[in-house]
Amino acid sequence: MSLHIVVHGAPATQGSKKAFIRGRKVSLVEMDKKLPAWRAAVEASARLATGPFWVPIDRPVSIAGEVRLRKPKTTKYPDAPAGAPDLDKLQRAIGDALTKSGVIKDDARIVHWDIRKVWADNVPGADLTITQEQP
Repeated sequence: MSLHIVVHGAPATQGSKKAFIRGRKVSLVEMDKKLPAWRAAVEASARLATGPFWVPIDRPVSIAGEVRLRKPKTTKYPDAPAGAPDLDKLQRAIGDALTKSGVIKDDARIVHWDIRKVWADNVPGADLTITQEQP
């Protein structure tokens, strides 16, 4: 079984945190301010693809596809986005959003990633295929 999800929006990373200290309380905040909007876009696209009666996948899954990034006006890498953002941090944001949307039971079920970063031709976002592994 496979599920295809198309996400439109500016991809954002998850993982780098900034600490704020007030008195004795330490608060950690995600560094990427675009993360909430990106997560919401992934969740909305996932819910649209699955429908209201979807049961979260609670088996090993593979995720394949691409993350399309807006190409800056100047870049050291014109043929491929070989700089920031880090691919693993993009994957982390996608995995958490797929869990929150109810597509998968837990992002720990992801046993294989085959994701590449590419420059967006026009609309940034992601094309993802979630495939349930065979027993």
